[in-house]
This record gives sequence, structure tokens and C-alpha cells, in this order.
Amino acid sequence: MLDENLFLKALSSINSDNYDEKTWLKNNFELFKQTLIWPVNLPPISRSMMVEGSLMLKFNETYNEILSEYEYVLNNKTRTLTIKQER
Repeated sequence: MLDENLFLKALSSINSDNYDEKTWLKNNFELFKQTLIWPVNLPPISRSMMVEGSLMLKFNETYNEILSEYEYVLNNKTRTLTIKQER
């Protein structure tokens, strides 16, 4: 199980004075990947082990919510994210 403090720190940074959505998404992508099952060459799926009310689940939902505001590409081969532009 991952350290919940990592998710708390990421979620808390949303309230900082210098918060920028795109930067936040890029800076927390590696943490986001840890909330997924992402086989090479297949699209990612959220882990089923996320407990209701956990910081891991809240982080995953928040990340997906913010990411949905942008046009982006997930490369399933290299497991990388490219954010193109805001919708």
C-alpha cells in the first residue's frame, strides 16, 4: 500500500498560491500512475483496491477530474502523458 501522505501532499498543493493545473498534472503523473493498473500497450484502469474515502481514491478522482478539462494523449506503450491544450 502506498503512503497516504503522498496523496495528501499532492491534494494539498492544489490550495497553494502558485497552483497551476497543467503543472500539477505533470508533477503528479507518476503518483497518478501508482493508482492504476497499466499493462504495456493497453489502456490504464483504476485499481479496484482503492478504499472508499481513502486519500488514494480522492487523489485518483481529482486527477481524472482535472485531466478531463484538457485534450491529452496517454501513450500506452511508454506509459506517458502528453497534455495538448485546454478544451
